[in-house]
Amino acid sequence: MPEIKAISKNAFSGGKGLPEDAANAPVTLYVDQPERARKINELRNLIQNYDDAHRRCDDLFLCRFLYCCDWNVEESFARIVKLIKLKEANPEWFFHKPIATYGELLNRNIKFALDRRDRRGRRVFVTRLGAIDFSSMAVTDLANLDDIWFELMLNELDTLDSGVTCLIDLSGYSLKGLRFLTPQNIRVGSAKADLLPLKNIEFHVVNSSVFMNAAVAILYPMLSKRIKESVHFHYSNWESLHEHIPADILPQEYGGTGGKTFDYATINDQVLGRANEFDRLLVYGGQRTTVGSNAPKGKGSKTKGKCKDFEKKKAATACID
Repeated sequence: MPEIKAISKNAFSGGKGLPEDAANAPVTLYVDQPERARKINELRNLIQNYDDAHRRCDDLFLCRFLYCCDWNVEESFARIVKLIKLKEANPEWFFHKPIATYGELLNRNIKFALDRRDRRGRRVFVTRLGAIDFSSMAVTDLANLDDIWFELMLNELDTLDSGVTCLIDLSGYSLKGLRFLTPQNIRVGSAKADLLPLKNIEFHVVNSSVFMNAAVAILYPMLSKRIKESVHFHYSNWESLHEHIPADILPQEYGGTGGKTFDYATINDQVLGRANEFDRLLVYGGQRTTVGSNAPKGKGSKTKGKCKDFEKKKAATACID
């Protein structure tokens, strides 16, 4: 199966991390494709002129949404704005602390991305619901894990192009988990999943039971049509699962030939070994410094004097009041 390759244009590849000022970085992707480069710049201008907050505008971030929206700039911008608003209304649902503080949570091996791809070149993202400690965890802990791992995967052009395959293991899931299925949690979680900038994503559910089928029946009607159509139930039929996720990248517990269990140390090092790169993302959403202005405005406030003509501005220059 395809290995995870370091992409030279990946914000996390080669340990280089994001540029010091990613929002003002020039276009480095698709320099040989003028139309795509133009659309990256156009979307960057829209984001920079959206409000006074420091928004992420590097090429890879913008390409997430452009890929997802078939390179339609207006749709990409609308999607980013919806995500900004959802994050500002529900900050605890998103990665918001130094990565080192998530070490214990990551090492519980509840959610993680394999370091190999499936036959279609997709990353495989595993969720083991039986590993959740409902006595000490909140639903936002799980949401933060999603955010961290997808941040890693979405910084790969191969993943933007091919997508992600999600393996959801329901074995050992406790009745206590039903407390997470509140209308508010389902609403926010579903909205966040819907706004994930990924065109191709599938969910493969294994080790289901009569009880879990009942829980799924509660949750299913509240999911979007897009998510519903991408869910497949395999129960404990490993041959069925292996038609989608090959046996050689799965351990014995999933009928695989890839060892007795997952190599969690190697898997988690994909994140813990890139702490600096993750921590630098925490600056986004804060107040942007503007020339000639000493009085700070509220977080995410609208710019009073927006630049009207984006095309006359350099892509690397933020709009100044």
